[in-house]
Amino acid sequence: MTTFYLVRHGQSLANAQHILQGALIDTPLSDNGKQQAQQTAAKLAKQRFEYVFSSPLQRAAQTAQIIAPTQTVTYDWRLREFDYGQWDGQKIAELWQKYPQFYDAEHNLLDGSQKYSHGETHAQAKQRLLSFFEEVTTQLPENAQVLLVSHGYTIKLIVDLVLGINNLTSLNEPTNAGVTKINWSLHTRTLKYFNR
Repeated sequence: MTTFYLVRHGQSLANAQHILQGALIDTPLSDNGKQQAQQTAAKLAKQRFEYVFSSPLQRAAQTAQIIAPTQTVTYDWRLREFDYGQWDGQKIAELWQKYPQFYDAEHNLLDGSQKYSHGETHAQAKQRLLSFFEEVTTQLPENAQVLLVSHGYTIKLIVDLVLGINNLTSLNEPTNAGVTKINWSLHTRTLKYFNR
């Protein structure tokens, strides 16, 4: 069984400006984001990672390099953030006002928004993530310890794959540089903890 430590990237420049940032927006970490990544690196310092995977988007790549500076990072496009289509780059609060039918009371995005945003569906995003986990868990040695740096909505989708609840409103996005731990094998998926 492979253990994955899923880390959301530190705060990016777009996060700091409250801009929706999906697969099409690629801003680096803010100074605060770099500090958050360093704090997470300190928390995980005793954990030995045999493999490091990351989304290739700048904010995730920089976070991976801060947490595991001496290790080789494998960048995989399947770990990118959810594609919000034409909503990428817009102010989040404006989207809440303009499309209230696609947000719950906690401002969690509801499925179906792609009809307006022309982004990807939850099913499409989960399929690419499932393909990553199925491929990696068959290739890595048993009981491998893996650092995986990705994005808030993507981590929600991964946790949904683990729990099989098909309800993303049951989870808020993890905080910047928050850590989620899962175990994944061909037959078992377990959430150990979320957003520490």
